[in-house]
Amino acid sequence: MASNKDRILEAAMDLFHDHGYQGTGLEDILSSSGVCKSNFYYHFKSKEELGLKVIERKVNEMRQSVLEPSLGNTKLSPKQRVLELFERMLSFCDENECRKGCFFGNLALELSDSSEELRKPLSRFFSEMEIEIEACLKEGRKQGELSLQGLSPVELAAPIVSLWQGGMLLTKTHKDSRAMRDGIKVLTVCMG
Repeated sequence: MASNKDRILEAAMDLFHDHGYQGTGLEDILSSSGVCKSNFYYHFKSKEELGLKVIERKVNEMRQSVLEPSLGNTKLSPKQRVLELFERMLSFCDENECRKGCFFGNLALELSDSSEELRKPLSRFFSEMEIEIEACLKEGRKQGELSLQGLSPVELAAPIVSLWQGGMLLTKTHKDSRAMRDGIKVLTVCMG
């Protein structure tokens, strides 16, 4: 059975993804988790501290379920690894009927100008994504698999993260995964 702390974290993670950080009140978290207010404050000093722990947990989940099986999967070629990242996110969109968007992107849009403490780990996550994608691109170029259309791996890493985030945003907005599917096609051409 999950501990009270885990129940609070899981409830907050789902609520933040569905309603945003600012759109989720403490009462929503307590009701969803079945935990009383005093127990919440036993585990977390504030909603912001909870937000930091939720982001940390979500990064770990993302690593295990998406990043390691895609960008970290050395059984795949570098090009396949980057494409697998997009395929996994496309599957997430389809499984959730194109309604959730990217947890990190959603929070970044909402919080980047209102909470420096919550902005920092989100920024760090995206920077780490760029570094991992850049490493795949470097390896692919070294192996002769990727031409990158004359761009360097560092020049292409941030635009690939942008393509992924833009695809997730448009998929959520339009309730249609075409943007992610088209992003995969563009990526295939860009990587060469």
